[in-house]
Amino acid sequence: MLSIIVAVHNQLGHNQLFLEGIRRYTTGPYEVIVVDNHSTDGSAEFFEANGCRVIRNDRNLCYPESMNLGSDAASGKFLCHINNDLYVAPNWNGFLIEAMERYRLDAASPLGLEMMPTASLTDWMQGRWAAIGQGRLSSGKGIDQLRTMIQAMYGDWERYCGEAHRAFAGTMFDGIVGSCVMIRHSTYNALEGLDERIQSADWDLYYTLRKREQVVGDMKRCMVVGASFVHHFIRATMKSKREPFACTHERLTIDRKWSQAEQSELWCKPAEFASSSAGQRFARRVVKPVKKLVQELDRATAWRRLWISPDRVVEQYRRQFEQAATLLPSGVAS
Repeated sequence: MLSIIVAVHNQLGHNQLFLEGIRRYTTGPYEVIVVDNHSTDGSAEFFEANGCRVIRNDRNLCYPESMNLGSDAASGKFLCHINNDLYVAPNWNGFLIEAMERYRLDAASPLGLEMMPTASLTDWMQGRWAAIGQGRLSSGKGIDQLRTMIQAMYGDWERYCGEAHRAFAGTMFDGIVGSCVMIRHSTYNALEGLDERIQSADWDLYYTLRKREQVVGDMKRCMVVGASFVHHFIRATMKSKREPFACTHERLTIDRKWSQAEQSELWCKPAEFASSSAGQRFARRVVKPVKKLVQELDRATAWRRLWISPDRVVEQYRRQFEQAATLLPSGVAS
């Protein structure tokens, strides 16, 4: 069985869309465990009315502490630590579990806006989403408004997911999409849960698994599975008006726990920790601001996407996927 663990603090619209997707597209036996961190908008009551197990807190706990609380109450063979501002694809969980079983993975993530199979495709999709709204505009919206944003982004959600699956089902690569992480319950127990001091729980988990793989050899790093996809509204929680975290434990940045040398060795993109070259400095000072300007201009006319034929939108993705697929090695990249 799969235990889906989600932490919430208000954002009823996101919670409704999240559960709608889970109910519609999750396959096989599963349970939904909601860690409600002092919601005041009826979110806890909504989840309870829809058969979810709700752990109510009278204060707002941080993400890793919330995930540990929910995981300790879970009974599934697999745990999924997932954000509430997600919309999942058909059989999202089945594809992840199938890959984990076939390749004996300890943790896996689906494709998402944060990490697609190629850097150019990731940039292109993030640019589209930045124009449509991203997290700063999704907080506080109702379920119908959020559905409209999905429509504007993907045209026809199920057809888009079908195209993504056809293009990348045979692809798997190093990485982690922190908004949706599947982990074996036995692995979670062996690690004694997430380190609650580190808010960047996804990075910390990836580093922990990869170092364990190198030093002990009894675990494998997290992989991104191309057969599965989720949409993340991105930073909806961070940009919302929320209560300060009430956790009393020590808090560390990821750089306090892991040195730059360790991160460069362990992270799936070691070039990100290399010394800045002249080209990288130029990109930060010139290319990035120009790219931001283009995105803002696109954002100003993003409403037009609502009137674009879903067929045209899906076809645009299909062409992008075909182009990206030509850059990938044949078979599963391990």
